Amino acid sequence: MQLERLRRFFCPRALVFIVVCLVLFFMLEIYLLALGPIGREVVIYIQPPYTETVTEYDVGSRNQTRDNLTNTHQLYLKVRVHCLLQLTNNHEHLKAQHILQTWGTRCNRMHISQGSHSIGSIYQSIYAEHYLDLDWLLHVHVDSYVIMENLRYTLAKYKPTEEIYLRAFHAMYPYAHVGQKDSTDYVLSRGALEQLLARSCFSTASWQDCLANMKQGPSELLFPFQIPGEVLPFKLRSEFWNWPYIHRAVYTDQGFSKPLTYPIAFPYTTANQLHVLEYLLYHLRPYGHANGMPALPEGSAVQIPAVVVDDSVARELYKEVRIICMVLTYPHMYEKVARTIRQTWGRRCNKLIIFSSRNQTNLEGVHTVALNVSEGYSLLWGKTKAAFRHVYRHHRNEADWFFKADDDTYAIIDNMRYMLHSHHKEEPIYFGCHFHPNKDENYMSGGAGYVLSREALRRLIEHGLHSSGCNRQQSGTEDFEMGVCLKYCGIAPADSRDSYGRHRFMPLSLEHIMIPGRLHFDFWLYHYLNYKLNKGLECCSTYAITIHYVMHYQMYLFDFLLYNMRPYGIIGGHEPLAVTLDNIKL
Repeated sequence: MQLERLRRFFCPRALVFIVVCLVLFFMLEIYLLALGPIGREVVIYIQPPYTETVTEYDVGSRNQTRDNLTNTHQLYLKVRVHCLLQLTNNHEHLKAQHILQTWGTRCNRMHISQGSHSIGSIYQSIYAEHYLDLDWLLHVHVDSYVIMENLRYTLAKYKPTEEIYLRAFHAMYPYAHVGQKDSTDYVLSRGALEQLLARSCFSTASWQDCLANMKQGPSELLFPFQIPGEVLPFKLRSEFWNWPYIHRAVYTDQGFSKPLTYPIAFPYTTANQLHVLEYLLYHLRPYGHANGMPALPEGSAVQIPAVVVDDSVARELYKEVRIICMVLTYPHMYEKVARTIRQTWGRRCNKLIIFSSRNQTNLEGVHTVALNVSEGYSLLWGKTKAAFRHVYRHHRNEADWFFKADDDTYAIIDNMRYMLHSHHKEEPIYFGCHFHPNKDENYMSGGAGYVLSREALRRLIEHGLHSSGCNRQQSGTEDFEMGVCLKYCGIAPADSRDSYGRHRFMPLSLEHIMIPGRLHFDFWLYHYLNYKLNKGLECCSTYAITIHYVMHYQMYLFDFLLYNMRPYGIIGGHEPLAVTLDNIKL
């Protein structure tokens, strides 16, 4: 009888208890899933499509006075390209204003058509008025960024009287509304334009059929793009201009090691990215690396001799300023991060070490270390301490400087050497993006990366990490705790800006740093920076060192633009070294 009473009393309660436990367990699983990589993927997937919003702003102008522009000037005079933008709505009208501030300035003449004029009447008007000063007509959508020097290099090999055209179709993708419709870019020779008008090709809807009887040039340089949308990741919906290049590298036999030589255009470019590309192509450069270029063939509009690549200064600095690069990553990111960084910016380090918390397969040229630490953003301080201890114990005599970076940071190590060459490894000093939100907080941004001298590393390990002046716990905000510890060790945060007050270490993407109004005026970065951020193009140094929030695919594209593809004909100049190297005559 007593046993029966107990069974009746506990059974309903036990059932409720089990149900409650299952619900709590399920909620915990959902929470952990949301914090993990799968959860982040789901959040990205359910976000609304990216739609470009164009606003008015001015990034200013900037000249590189040390560049040799003789070749580009010759091409400008001999290969006369008129540009046409056909605008149909207010979105395109606003965006055209940014084109006029960027690549549009390099057209021999810019034509802007607004309203519902037919393409035939527009072409007729341009031809009738400018026949004598037009060799080629470039007709592009406002979503394309055109490298005019590369276009002239391609066209200089042809005669404008020939019937030649280039054409590239760019499909619209519903989740990346950079372009609001399908678009096609054209390049037409004067001869082709003349024949299109003479044959009354525009009197029919299929005027492009007339092009079939003409010679087609290398249209792949305009990056035609029409592939199944399922192939494209949602992660880069707001950076869609990357994808024609990335897709070609991944899904063809070109790969990232065989980039397309002298591309003419990047489609799917937002207004903000027009200005970012302007900085990447015409201002940012790796120090000590003088780009080469092929000669134009005999019979071209201009005879320009070949120029060989000259990286002798960079190679000498490589020997004089030795840098160990320390990249901290997570086990699930290791495979793609280690390979990407090794094939891009990491190969310019004197030694590259990738730190994770799990044993990984070593890749060629990558030294991999599995740290005995727990993973998690809140535990990054413990991981960073372990990484510096390992480097000091095993590699401190192999380098003069020790650079710590996140796995989504792109670094231009040649520019780091340029900044460091006038400093000595025995100085107790470190460089980075200086944060100073209040009088008690003084440190370098972790996302932008920071670099310690050998003496700073020695003090950190021998006098700092085991002392009461440094956080001995594994948890803590990594960059803040590092600043507290280095200050305790008597290590001074150095001014990393260039002589113009431009920043070299970027804690955010170039777009967020460069574009006026991209960040709200009350954004945290403005309160954290120790040195004011200049407006527009003046924000960032010609010899910038790091850019944060760069996805691994984008690192290949950045490397391509900086080291393999400079606008044709521009011979980039460099500032003189403050301390002349013995083996280099500048």
